[in-house]
Amino acid sequence: MTSRRRAVIEFFAAILALLLMVYGRTSLRRREEYDDPPAISATGVAAGTVYQLAFHAAHDRDCGQIRTNRYRVVAYGLSAGLVRRWLFSNDFHHSFNAGELGGTILYRLWYGVLHPVPVENERTGP
Repeated sequence: MTSRRRAVIEFFAAILALLLMVYGRTSLRRREEYDDPPAISATGVAAGTVYQLAFHAAHDRDCGQIRTNRYRVVAYGLSAGLVRRWLFSNDFHHSFNAGELGGTILYRLWYGVLHPVPVENERTGP
């Protein structure tokens, strides 16, 4: 699969995930026995968006070999997830996740849907 096709699929998957997140929040808000869902903070959304924009830029350009070396991308994902879990509260974490989806949508709209994906070392072959 080409990098552009993968980016377009990731773009639509992020849109679907964001729509599901919004639907889940509105359906939970309607239930009487459920407390209000966590509040969305602008700081969390902005931090998640910036984080995801930086991650996609580094991943597409293979900075630190996080795209070509599977162990590094797994180590990066686990360490980033642990840092977020230790540093942020659940309310901030929910906003951060929404911002990550927004960042993915923005980045993949620009690089993937409208323009080609910036790839330095595209693998050739199967």
